[in-house]
Amino acid sequence: MTAGRVPVQNLTPGWRVTNLGNPAVSRYPSCWQSLPRTPWDLALFDGKLYVGLGNSRNQGPSANAGPSPLFAYNLEQRRWQQEAALPEEQISRFLIAGDQLWIAGDDPRDSWRWGNLYRRRSRERFWWQQRRLPRFIHAHDLAVHQGRLVVAGNVSDAVAHGAPQDRHGSALALSVDDGKTWSVQRLVGWRATTLLPFPRSLFAIEALPGPQLKRWLQQGQRWRPWAAVHQWQPDIGWKPRPEITAEQLLPGLQGASARLAWIDRATPNSQGVAWIASSGPWGTEPPQRSAFVGQIDSGGDLLVHPIPLEPGEQAMDWQGEGDGWLLLSSRPLPQGGWRSRIQSFTVFAKKLRGKEVVVELDAPLPAWSLLSSANRWFVGLGFPPFQRESVPGSCSPEQPFSGSLLALSRD
Repeated sequence: MTAGRVPVQNLTPGWRVTNLGNPAVSRYPSCWQSLPRTPWDLALFDGKLYVGLGNSRNQGPSANAGPSPLFAYNLEQRRWQQEAALPEEQISRFLIAGDQLWIAGDDPRDSWRWGNLYRRRSRERFWWQQRRLPRFIHAHDLAVHQGRLVVAGNVSDAVAHGAPQDRHGSALALSVDDGKTWSVQRLVGWRATTLLPFPRSLFAIEALPGPQLKRWLQQGQRWRPWAAVHQWQPDIGWKPRPEITAEQLLPGLQGASARLAWIDRATPNSQGVAWIASSGPWGTEPPQRSAFVGQIDSGGDLLVHPIPLEPGEQAMDWQGEGDGWLLLSSRPLPQGGWRSRIQSFTVFAKKLRGKEVVVELDAPLPAWSLLSSANRWFVGLGFPPFQRESVPGSCSPEQPFSGSLLALSRD
């Protein structure tokens, strides 16, 4: 398969688009491999644009698609280079903390005795693997809070009862020495999916159960002690917050307490934290990706604002910008292809303001990831959410464009 230039239409007047290429093709060259070519996340570090690729799902034609290549685009030289091949099935999330770029090991290909983090310091040539997370199978999110490095994920020995293959479960880990040593809090849930790092508060969120996951928790005697939210308190550690329900985390989502939901893409700034929830079907409601902004009110409680979206519109990614956020969303078009747009939101006096459309464009595939810097906006096109993977040997006209990176700027 040869990756061509992305045909972009209906770009907002006054804007121009530059095709940066499709580095993922060199690792996933077959047309049907459009899912692992998806750019799950972007990061700008040391003058380079980094892209996360791969597929950590256990089912489907491209299941467990590691080792995952780590590509970087040099903005000055205008070329892609592979800096590493990580022993992970997928690179899902980057974190910039001071002069370091971090990657959490989403699904290591090595033994589950230790989980992985990867880091690179500014102006260093090499990536370093820190294989020190005790018993971690997945490290889904990574954050820095009040000088601590914090990881959310799951471990192989979360509980001591039940069949050995069913003892895995959610866990949280903290380090005060830059990841050299860790303290681990094992929980009773399935996965801890994300961290919400507010300026003075830190919350960890579990995967919210639908019927099947609820049955698994009940059968493993985990349901009664389970809580969707845990809050870090320096004097006592992680405290369950069972009074914070799925309805409070996902206001406006129909059937929030009865459908599976995976919260991630947590994006903090000085005003709060934005996140995206990917929820399964419920009744006649199809699966969807919804967007929310959370704040801490004057009483110390979590206040959540839902982001209104058009029918069929999927929330894809957040980017912090000053005291506000940029939301990337995409929706399928009747004639084929996807319309992606970037909108700005702010919060003032605990009220959500904005929804100004910054730019929008039509492309063969939805934009999955967003990064803004110095009057340039970067987006990565990828596999449509909630669609079934193609089988080997098949190829639709839009699939070759999965993995393409675009730069947007004003004329």
